[in-house]
Amino acid sequence: MTSFLGVLQAVAEEVKRRADELNRLDAEAGDGDLGVTATHAADAILRLIPDLAGQEIPDILKACGLAVSREAPSTAGTLIAIGLLGAGRAAEEKSLFSVSGPASIAELLDASRVAISVRGKAEPGSKTMLDALSPAVSAAADIVSGGGTLWQALDGAAEAADKGAKGTARMTPRFGRAAWLPERSAGHEDGGARLIAIILDVAARSRDFKDSQ
Repeated sequence: MTSFLGVLQAVAEEVKRRADELNRLDAEAGDGDLGVTATHAADAILRLIPDLAGQEIPDILKACGLAVSREAPSTAGTLIAIGLLGAGRAAEEKSLFSVSGPASIAELLDASRVAISVRGKAEPGSKTMLDALSPAVSAAADIVSGGGTLWQALDGAAEAADKGAKGTARMTPRFGRAAWLPERSAGHEDGGARLIAIILDVAARSRDFKDSQ
């Protein structure tokens, strides 16, 4: 489990470093506090990591989801928590107790996507984090079906998420405060989509995953 916890730590630390960027993106159409929420979520995970050593992937994901739900109870924080809890449930139901195979990555991402979509009642094209997560899921699944490796699946997911986040600049928001004044967000990326892209980029580049292969 050390490698997975190392990835979680790397993701949380990078999210904190990018907080100002996330706040800036969110300020274009929302409250401008996405970076604050993401930092609270990251801090919750960083505090929890020492207690998670030796635990299985499903338990780690669910513990992180519950921690984020307590420490970052905003809309974005709730969706992040829901995504983690959804992945944790799927990992438990499908007995995915490691992330050593590409299929596991694809299935965990898809479980997060489904959970966030159901809770947020959004769909791709609405200028939300799903516009990065959904293409990431599709890319990972396509690579897995073609016999690709874990690294190829992660790289493909990260690349698709980055492209999806950039594409939100051309979309009209349909949910949240941004939907009240859609002209304000025109030409700007959705902060939630960029957050997903950041998470997957760090996971794809993480030495902890790489060293475990």
